[in-house]
Amino acid sequence: MTVDAIRLSVDTGLFVLVWLVQVIIYPSFDQIAKEKLNTWHRLYTQKILYFVGPMMFVQSGMIAWQILGDPLIYLADGLLLAGIWINTFLIAIPIHEAIDREKSLKGHLTKLLRVNRWRSWMWTGLFLISLGRVLL
Repeated sequence: MTVDAIRLSVDTGLFVLVWLVQVIIYPSFDQIAKEKLNTWHRLYTQKILYFVGPMMFVQSGMIAWQILGDPLIYLADGLLLAGIWINTFLIAIPIHEAIDREKSLKGHLTKLLRVNRWRSWMWTGLFLISLGRVLL
């Protein structure tokens, strides 16, 4: 199995996961009773990390390896990945922390969906690039 094929499997997993979050999980926050939201949200953010964290680190390692091998070919991958990390750690995580602090979705759900939409499109880009490399 080639590095591109292995990376495609990781990119596919993150692509599917981020769109599930965008279309199903985040919108469901609005359906949770306010008195249960804080407990449920903390549980969600802890457990989703077990899935997203390892895949993000594997993806990052693989893209870093590919960039070291051929920086020009994998430049777009690196830029998309940098955008995902910046979006995740500087924007999305602080929004989740605000939800936990305030025990409320007050305006945060709209922000979360908007911020995650950008992440969804960036992971879609990485998935399509990977798919193209494997198929071509």
